[in-house]
Amino acid sequence: MGAKKHTGLLLFCLTILTTVSAYVQPAMALQKPRVAILEAKVSEKVSKNVQKYLNLEKLQAEMEASFLATRKFEVVTRNKESLDVILDEQQFARSKYSAGDGAESGKLQNADYFILPEVHIFSFYASTNKVPHLQNKYFRTDHGMLEINAVVLDTKTGQVKATFGLKSSFSTKERMVNSKGGVPSPVYFTKLAKDVSAQMVDQFLDLVFPVKIIKVKNMQVYLNRGKDGGFKKGMVLKVFSPGEELIDPDTGENIGSAEEYVGKIELTRINPKFSVAKILPETSEGDITVGCIVRK
Repeated sequence: MGAKKHTGLLLFCLTILTTVSAYVQPAMALQKPRVAILEAKVSEKVSKNVQKYLNLEKLQAEMEASFLATRKFEVVTRNKESLDVILDEQQFARSKYSAGDGAESGKLQNADYFILPEVHIFSFYASTNKVPHLQNKYFRTDHGMLEINAVVLDTKTGQVKATFGLKSSFSTKERMVNSKGGVPSPVYFTKLAKDVSAQMVDQFLDLVFPVKIIKVKNMQVYLNRGKDGGFKKGMVLKVFSPGEELIDPDTGENIGSAEEYVGKIELTRINPKFSVAKILPETSEGDITVGCIVRK
């Protein structure tokens, strides 16, 4: 009886350990890189007159939203107003009015990557031309351009990992108005901010999580990137086979791999989390394998 009891207890303990391990391991595997986007600096090239239409808080919010939408990163806010709210709550948690279960000091998470944007060029204006033979009538067109340089820093090493150039612009259709002057609607600035934010995330994903082939079947390939990849149906992409790692002999640093170009694919379907592409005729199916890197 005693041996059976010990055997049963041992099996019970093993079952508990297996169950706990099944929950703990996925949690560890799901650790996502943490990204913090700092408020954009403004270049001296941007005139003071136009800076009043440059909504830096909106720009930062759109960048954070774009990173969150990928579901591949944790976004750690560095927005001053948001941090002030957290600090106020932490002070309240230490007061006599709190139940003691409020926000704790020193518990804010550190970021793995800092993104430092700088507005390099910004224009936001309306152009008007008088309508012939009509008094106080003008043809108006709204214009805008937002150009940003963004530096990516690895917070663990302090190294500059990449520099991104981001650019978006718009020009509206000509319309008739009753007066000269004016500026475009803030809606157009939001569109500029969304566009450069999408470009930033697209380039950052290529840096941290390069697009890879996860399945090859019947001259079709499946990619580990969906609507978050900035893809469009019909887009042609290049495929590279990852080669030998390259090590700098002076520093011992891994500086990349000797990728080998193997062919092209064309996107045929884009799902939320993965995409499907066909292998183009000039490319041999045998050259493209699972694990190959895909680039625009």
